[in-house]
Amino acid sequence: MKTIILFEQLPATSNTAISPAEAILKIIKMHLGLMLLLSLGAGCAGSAKRQAPPSETKSKPAVEANNGVTGNMLSQWVDRTSSISIASAFPAAGEDCALIYDPVQHRLVLFGGKTDDNKVISDVWSLDLAKNLWQKIETEGEVPPTSEDHVVIYDPISYRMILHGGEDGLTTNNTWSFDLKMQRWRNMTPQSGAPAREDHTAVWESRGKRMVIFGGRNKSQDNDDINIYEIWALDLDPASPTFEKWRNLTVEDKHPPGRSDHVAVFDGKKKRMIIYGGWDKWEKEYFDDTWAFYFATPPDTMGVWRQIKTKKSYPPKRRHAVGAYDAAQNWFIIFGGFGEEGYLNDVWAFDLDNDVWINITPGPQPRIDQQAVYDPQSQRLIIYGGDARLSSKFHDVWELQIQRNLPIDVLLKEAGAKTNAESKP
Repeated sequence: MKTIILFEQLPATSNTAISPAEAILKIIKMHLGLMLLLSLGAGCAGSAKRQAPPSETKSKPAVEANNGVTGNMLSQWVDRTSSISIASAFPAAGEDCALIYDPVQHRLVLFGGKTDDNKVISDVWSLDLAKNLWQKIETEGEVPPTSEDHVVIYDPISYRMILHGGEDGLTTNNTWSFDLKMQRWRNMTPQSGAPAREDHTAVWESRGKRMVIFGGRNKSQDNDDINIYEIWALDLDPASPTFEKWRNLTVEDKHPPGRSDHVAVFDGKKKRMIIYGGWDKWEKEYFDDTWAFYFATPPDTMGVWRQIKTKKSYPPKRRHAVGAYDAAQNWFIIFGGFGEEGYLNDVWAFDLDNDVWINITPGPQPRIDQQAVYDPQSQRLIIYGGDARLSSKFHDVWELQIQRNLPIDVLLKEAGAKTNAESKP
C-alpha cells in the first residue's frame, strides 16, 4: 500500500484574513493526525523509530530532536522493493557496500560490501530504475580486492566510477576506476599516491574536477590511526598535468575534530563541502556538529573550515548515517545511523541556502551502513540495504518523496528553526 497525502483548500468564506504562509501552516496542522494514521498502514513510520541493539533487554523511548519535534510529515517514503521484477536476483551484499547514480543509463551501480553471513565480496551490481531490475555486472580482466567501508563517486567527465580505500582486514589505499560503458576495471593505485583510508567520505568537487575525501581511519599492522581530519583530492581532469594524482589539501587552522563514519556532500552553489556527525573513536563519543570546508579559488591555493552554528534545530548525535544531495531542493539529506539511543530512522534535511536543519519525517526501519543516491529524474532520494543486527541484512530499496511546494518560512517554523545563514569567510 502506498500513502497518498492530500492537502485541503481553506474555505473561501473565511472572515479572517490570513497570510499564505499561515494558511499552509494551518493546513499542515489540520492534516497531521490524518497523515499519521495513513502512514501507519503504508510502511512510512508515524514517528521516528530508534531501535536498540538486540543485546538490550529493555526498549528505549523514541528520542526527540533538540527542539522537541519528532517529524513534520513533509514527505513520504515509498517501498520500491515490491515493484522490482520478481525474476530479478538482488545483490548478496547488504551492508558496507558503496553506490553511485549513473545518469546516462538511469541506474544505480553498487560495488562490494558484506553478505548476510558477513562475507566481504567484490561484486558489481546495477539496478535499472526504469525497468526495476537488478542485474549482476560480469566484468573481465583484473578486479579490485574484496572490500567494505570504501567510498565511490561518479566521474561525469570520463563516464566512470572511482573507488577508493576500504578494507577486508587492514585498511587499503586502493584506487580503481570502473568504465561504465565497457564495464572494465583499471587499477590506478600504483601511480596515484593514494592515502590509506576506511570509514571516510568522498564527494565529487565539480569546480576542481576532482574526488575529495575527508576523515576516516587507517588501520595498519603497526597501529590504528584514528580520528583523521585530513582532506585529500584526486585530480580527474584529463587536461591537468596532475591527472589521476592525489594531493593533500589538509588545513591545520581551525579544522573540525577528526572522525570516521560521518556524512558529507558537496555544495556547488557555495563551493564548499559540508560534513555532519560521525564517531570519535578515541573518546568513544558521537558527533552532532556541522562543518563547511570552503574550497579555495583558484584551486591551487588552500581552503578554509568554518563551523556552522545550528542551535535551534539539528539531528541527534550519530554515526553510520547516510547522506545525499537533493538538487531540486538544494538540501543535504541524511537518514538513519546509530546514536546514543541505538539504531535510528529519522530523516533530516540541511537547507544549504539558509544553513539550517529541518526535521522532515521518519523513514523505513532503523538501520546503519545503508547507501543512498539522488535520482534527478524522479527528484527522489533512493536508499538501499543496511544492517541492524537482525537475522539478515536489509536488501530493500526505498524512495523519499518530498513535498516541494512549501515555502521555507513554513518549513523552518514547523522545525523550530530560525534562518541563521552562515557568513562567508
